[in-house]
Amino acid sequence: MSRTELDGMLAELRRLREQTLVGLADLTEADFATATDMPRWDDVRRVLLRFGDHMREHANQMEGVRASVGRGPTMPQRMLAEGELAWGKLLAATVGLTDEDIASQPPDGGWSVKQVLAHVIQTERRYLDAILAARTRTPARSDAARS
Repeated sequence: MSRTELDGMLAELRRLREQTLVGLADLTEADFATATDMPRWDDVRRVLLRFGDHMREHANQMEGVRASVGRGPTMPQRMLAEGELAWGKLLAATVGLTDEDIASQPPDGGWSVKQVLAHVIQTERRYLDAILAARTRTPARSDAARS
């Protein structure tokens, strides 16, 4: 099954999200009251809130469309989708950070953001490799065999 069109649209949306993050990362709370040309969301604060609201609104709509056309996600797809939600949260935790910021060590001696990201990269790679290797090595075990 081809995903060329879908992947292209998602790549375009990712580019726009990157432009949004880069273009707006230096906003301050003082900018919230700045008027916009949008009649319904007439200040910067309201438009900023719409980014998340709009994305959630249409994600829910797409989930409904999938279910209504008989293409609801499988359990593995739902599990992968949960990883995507966590990915979004991880990305969100980096908004506004600089290279200097990510190297800062917290006062309690815990990991810096850079160390956390390096760990996540290494672990993501290990998890993917483990599943890919398992799939090529042996047939999947049944749930009964695992109990």
